[in-house]
Amino acid sequence: MNSIHRIGLTIAGFAGALTMAGALAVQGYANDASAAQATAAPQAAAQAQPTVDPTALDPETIYINPAPSPSIITVTITPPPGRTRRAPKPPVVHIIVPSSGGDDGGEGGD
Repeated sequence: MNSIHRIGLTIAGFAGALTMAGALAVQGYANDASAAQATAAPQAAAQAQPTVDPTALDPETIYINPAPSPSIITVTITPPPGRTRRAPKPPVVHIIVPSSGGDDGGEGGD
């Protein structure tokens, strides 16, 4: 393999590695892994404290405005335009013209 091909493969490998690292960083994979390690100690301390019972909290009422009713749309479907009928083709007339008596190129001669 030529050295130019090796250089190209090396650059392509680095580009692929950077692309994967960038995609993982955008998705937050690397940040989640480091955040999980950083928050492991505070979580252990938080578990020692008493937790609040979620059923003891008062329910929160959320009002949502209903969607407005859609306006009435009347759709009138018109039939497609009628097809115009073509005039019939005139009949083909075959006229047989007698030959002028010359040699018609056939075999036999007589």
